[in-house]
Amino acid sequence: LLLISIAQVAWWITADITYTRNVHDQFVELYEADALVVTAFYANDAETWEALLPHLDISAETNTASVNADVAAVLDNETSSRINRVIWEGGFFLLVLLGGLTVLTRTIRHDAELRARQQNFLAAVSHEFKSPLASMRLSTETLLLRVSDPDTQRLGRRLLDDGERLLRMVDNLLDTTRVEEGRMELAPEDLQLRGVAESCVEEFADRARHNNIEIQIDVPADLRIEADRTTLETVLRNLLDNAVKACIAGHGNAIRLHAARAGSRVQFSVADDGLGFPPEDAAMIFEKFYRLGDELRRSTPGTGLGLYIVRRLVELSNARITAESEGPGKGATLTVSWPGTRSS
Repeated sequence: LLLISIAQVAWWITADITYTRNVHDQFVELYEADALVVTAFYANDAETWEALLPHLDISAETNTASVNADVAAVLDNETSSRINRVIWEGGFFLLVLLGGLTVLTRTIRHDAELRARQQNFLAAVSHEFKSPLASMRLSTETLLLRVSDPDTQRLGRRLLDDGERLLRMVDNLLDTTRVEEGRMELAPEDLQLRGVAESCVEEFADRARHNNIEIQIDVPADLRIEADRTTLETVLRNLLDNAVKACIAGHGNAIRLHAARAGSRVQFSVADDGLGFPPEDAAMIFEKFYRLGDELRRSTPGTGLGLYIVRRLVELSNARITAESEGPGKGATLTVSWPGTRSS
């Protein structure tokens, strides 16, 4: 916008100077034409001609007329004054715009450097968190296998759930950094979608069961998909994680993972009967850090990165994603259209 403004001011200066000079030349030509007319039709009546054309000097001795020197000087002075005013005013505006462009450029560069440092810090911290969290999960799983006391089992499962949530949060932070820095390397392969879906659903089985949520898988066994395995698993995990959170927050109890062939593509969706969202927010839910409702009053855990990562990974895979909901409390359906395979 600043560059456009600078170009506009430069054009205005040039156009105004050109216009002023053209007007000056037109007046000179007009005065000279008047002088030629008077010279051609002079009839010894100098006073009448001078009254009609005060900008001319009429000579009774030579029967000729010419442009008055004072009038020409005034016209030249007015032209020069207008051109100088345009140059000074336009130059001032150009300096202001150039100064603003310089400040804006420095600000953008500083902001980019700050963002890069923040991303590096988050990546470093996330890596540091991941190892101890994985160790805690392994220790908790071992403890649950060795202890049969109901209270200990309950506390252990809670610790395991919280650890899984933190690990998913760390993974989301790392995935966000990789996606935004363009470091995601995709290696598409021919995959059986049902096998990948069952593996992802299994990761949420305990959490869903403890919250009385049933996850149904409706995916044909012969349905195949062209995708990078890690990317597809990340997309499915985040969609399922979002659905489980929505059911817990909205007191829902059913999640359905459905997939089917749709022309040359494979379409799969994750539907829940949980929290839902206003229909007008359908596009916004994929924005970075977007979360429904008031952050200070929200009890559902999360960072607002899960669906953002899903959208970015889907776009990188030449796929599409949409979201539908009839409103808060009425559940939601997130649908992905993914490239299929020639054999599917």
